Amino acid sequence: MNRRTVPFALAGAALLPVLAPSLAQAQGNSPRADVTPENLAIVPPERLARMLYETGAFSHATAEIGAEKATNPDVKRFAQFEIQEQEGVVQAMKLAGHDFPKASLGNDRGKAIESLRAASGPDFERLFLEVQERGHQELLSLTSAVMESRSPAPDKIAATLSNNSIKEHLILIGMLRGQVVRPGQQPDSPPSGR
Repeated sequence: MNRRTVPFALAGAALLPVLAPSLAQAQGNSPRADVTPENLAIVPPERLARMLYETGAFSHATAEIGAEKATNPDVKRFAQFEIQEQEGVVQAMKLAGHDFPKASLGNDRGKAIESLRAASGPDFERLFLEVQERGHQELLSLTSAVMESRSPAPDKIAATLSNNSIKEHLILIGMLRGQVVRPGQQPDSPPSGR
């Protein structure tokens, strides 16, 4: 690892669960938050772009549910911003020469969407923020990998611009998670343990 990648590795280590990923996971149908950028960087550039597109599509789909169902105005606003951001990323990917078919949101992602649709109130908002956090961890891992890979310059430019926004979103999600009422807590009471 050269010295320029150290800050990205440290940021990734702080934000991503570190498990022993395998290359098979990186080449599977769905990127995982525990696949480190170093392992993803060896994935072929077109496959890496497709994985980024699919993860963004999942974030977009869950954000649409959040914009519809969230009752906390800050959570709802975050969901609306996420929709706009992911639509911008799709446009950037098209400008970079990618024209992917509609993303499949099956398996674990489909189950997460079903869970979001079934939840309501504070339980919905907790689950929505958890799903968004996990998705943003995946996006961070993927954009970091694109930046370090042999991907074409347009892909690297889009990933570089997205990478810092994703880090900011992870911080915002953490702050929002602190605002969402926990089970057994009154809306105006301080969180337990403080």
